[in-house]
Amino acid sequence: MSNNLERVMNPCPVPWGKCLLISVLFLLPYNTVIGEPLRGQVKGVKFSVERGWYSESFNLGLRSKTDGAQFRFTLDGTEPTPEHGILYKTPFLIASTTTLRAVAFKPQYKPSSVKTRTFLFVDDVIRQSPDGLPPESFPYTWGNNKVDYGMDPAVVEDSRYSDEIVDGFYSLPTFSVVMNLDDLFDRESGIYANAEKDGREWERSCSMELIHANGEKGFQVDCGIRIRGGFSRKEGNPKHSFRLFFRGIYGATKLDYPLFGNRGVKNFDHIDLRTFQNYSWNNGGNPEAIFLRDQFNRDLQSAMGQPTARGEFCHLFINGHYWGLYNTCERIKASYGAAYFGGKKEDYDTVKAGRTWLPERKQSLGVMANDGNLDAWERLWKQAKAGLGSNAAYFKMLGRNPDGSVNLDYECLLEVDNLIDYMLVTFYGGNYDGPISAWGNNFGPNNWYGFRKRNGRDGFRFVVWDAEHTFKDVREDRTGPFPAGDHYSGSNPQWLWQQCLENEEFRVRVGDRIQKHFHNSGALTSVSVRTRFLKRTAEIESAVICESARWGDSAYTPSGGGRGSHNRKPRNREDDWRHEIDRISDDYIPARSGIVLAQLFGQGVIPDVPAPAYTIMGDQDQRVQFSADLGSVYYTTDGSDPRAIGGKKATTAVKMTAGTIPFDSENPVKARTRYRGEWSALLQVGRAVSARH
Repeated sequence: MSNNLERVMNPCPVPWGKCLLISVLFLLPYNTVIGEPLRGQVKGVKFSVERGWYSESFNLGLRSKTDGAQFRFTLDGTEPTPEHGILYKTPFLIASTTTLRAVAFKPQYKPSSVKTRTFLFVDDVIRQSPDGLPPESFPYTWGNNKVDYGMDPAVVEDSRYSDEIVDGFYSLPTFSVVMNLDDLFDRESGIYANAEKDGREWERSCSMELIHANGEKGFQVDCGIRIRGGFSRKEGNPKHSFRLFFRGIYGATKLDYPLFGNRGVKNFDHIDLRTFQNYSWNNGGNPEAIFLRDQFNRDLQSAMGQPTARGEFCHLFINGHYWGLYNTCERIKASYGAAYFGGKKEDYDTVKAGRTWLPERKQSLGVMANDGNLDAWERLWKQAKAGLGSNAAYFKMLGRNPDGSVNLDYECLLEVDNLIDYMLVTFYGGNYDGPISAWGNNFGPNNWYGFRKRNGRDGFRFVVWDAEHTFKDVREDRTGPFPAGDHYSGSNPQWLWQQCLENEEFRVRVGDRIQKHFHNSGALTSVSVRTRFLKRTAEIESAVICESARWGDSAYTPSGGGRGSHNRKPRNREDDWRHEIDRISDDYIPARSGIVLAQLFGQGVIPDVPAPAYTIMGDQDQRVQFSADLGSVYYTTDGSDPRAIGGKKATTAVKMTAGTIPFDSENPVKARTRYRGEWSALLQVGRAVSARH
């Protein structure tokens, strides 16, 4: 049993008298021991060579600013102490992939904190465990799972990949997790060996480093680590995802690093290292694996101007052994809301699909509060359940009067444009596992997140999450309606969408968002989607070779069957990955926008009257001209809608006659066509720069 688990299950496993003595010792100042004061703490360990990728061996030296300090180091992931580890004497040779943890100590001084460095040699990495057997210190089994550890020679030595695999490792950032392997693989207490266990009890300490092959500055941080995921936790799956927590008990209380560049925040309480499960090589050898589905759905939501969980691709090493292709991902917690929408974490409710048992109701809910509470969510559901057909009911949910004007006495419970865009992403990808799952016949809620800032005018916003069951059947129809949500226990965003469809003003707004995203180079037009998809594809094209070498043979070596007599080739980039990439880019994407538009037309949210055509003229002083085959074009230049609530012409609307209208990004022109009392969807030319999400 690990020390961590012992402390949780038996916080004082010694007689009570000794416990009292230990308690007194902990109350003493850090620089005091019984009978002898300490003189301070030894300064931290300094390494003569930085972490990174290397092609040539070097000598590594250790030093400290504390004169007379000595050093101990370990190479197996355990933390060194003045009594544990190899005693450092002189600089020593590093000639292969090495994870080194070091501590400085001196009599009558408190030891320094432990420092960790990872040194990666690509020629060594590509030949790790070619026979599939575990490297030194790794177990043959964990739990009931025997695993092939190897970089498959069938891929590494393939003439198609033998040169490019090196570029594959250098093409993405690398995360290196270094820790006591018993905390991962011990049969009783290891989090990897017991992956279906969850909660704080199943969190362990580790070091995490970020390494860039181009020499860009990375970081090292001590943090907590857990297994994350649902279905992917099954012990028959050899490759799990991780969640990292930054807490004072380990070191820094936050990760301070711009993981997502200037587009995202640079302070994190936690971060996910997720991998690909439902369509993957490690979990069943699925030939449809592309490693992009979840991230690309989030990319689409971001392209639509909505908040989403940012993510990038990376490689992961555990104690120097390659663990495969992974994907960083922000967590949708209260800290996410505070980081991007202001305020404090305590101001936010975050809700998601999950299970909450309410003993007072003797009811199990399919929704849970990840932070805050469900009070506002229940109020939203109740208002929607009562019916939203009237403008009074619909706009009250949005914190407005029946005419659409703001009413500060009403709370805003829903961000309508966000809900619409969220559902459009769901429909486009054909997501049949969220927010309402199609597995079985239950059509229950699954895989959705929402968040809301309480003390303001913010309503609930929704974020795409775990969207792996997407981009499959080009004719998939997820527009519903589905019954999940008719009872509060199954409430979810798509049910809200269905309730909102009762209201004409909502249907008009849906048509406006469709016009924005499915036309005129919008985010869900075929050209835009394909361009964005191929750009993401290019990011991992070489790295896929590394994943193939590590996990491509899992289809025929589950539970460590070994390569031996098997003659089947591993899943690889050319025969498998590229085939599915081409299917999506050449078949699915070109047809999908039109198919979804037809499905949405059947939902009654696309007007019969076409939006105006437009022509932009001029380079610097831009002007726009509108035209329509049927009816007249009405426009505004003050940001208002030419159509008033209820369907009349707005007092600010101007009928287009001839000539052109000036516009710029700060002063967009909004236009609609009107024919026989019916309005087209809204067309907007030139829009203000959106806030950072």
